[in-house]
Amino acid sequence: MIKVKSDCAGGLCDWVRNIAIFFDVFTNVAPKQAKAEAAAIQLEEANALKAKMEAEVAELNAALKVL
Repeated sequence: MIKVKSDCAGGLCDWVRNIAIFFDVFTNVAPKQAKAEAAAIQLEEANALKAKMEAEVAELNAALKVL
């Protein structure tokens, strides 16, 4: 609507709207990205523990076969 009156004012309004939309998206996405990074670290730790436990189980199964 403002573009009809002034191209410059219309461009400025579009810029302000886009910045407002970017801010809303950024404030919603940033915390989710942080949670995803934390979950990835937790997954790596869990996978390392799983591999350690699987190795221990394999060792115990080998010892059980000997008995």
